Amino acid sequence: MEQVTLHADGISATVVGQGAELVSLRDGDGTELLWQAGPEWRRHSPVLFPIVGRLKGDQLRHRGQTY
Repeated sequence: MEQVTLHADGISATVVGQGAELVSLRDGDGTELLWQAGPEWRRHSPVLFPIVGRLKGDQLRHRGQTY
């Protein structure tokens, strides 16, 4: 799985190409700040914005717009 790591202002973030899931976030000392996928929960940091789960009719209505 392709991964991309970005570095800025003493922090680094690694995301996977498929789904853009954040899999690593390290501070300037190299300390890992994210859960590193273990047997208890095999994911890292799934994007759950703006909702968790499915939408009625697979559509979101916001300020008069349907998405």
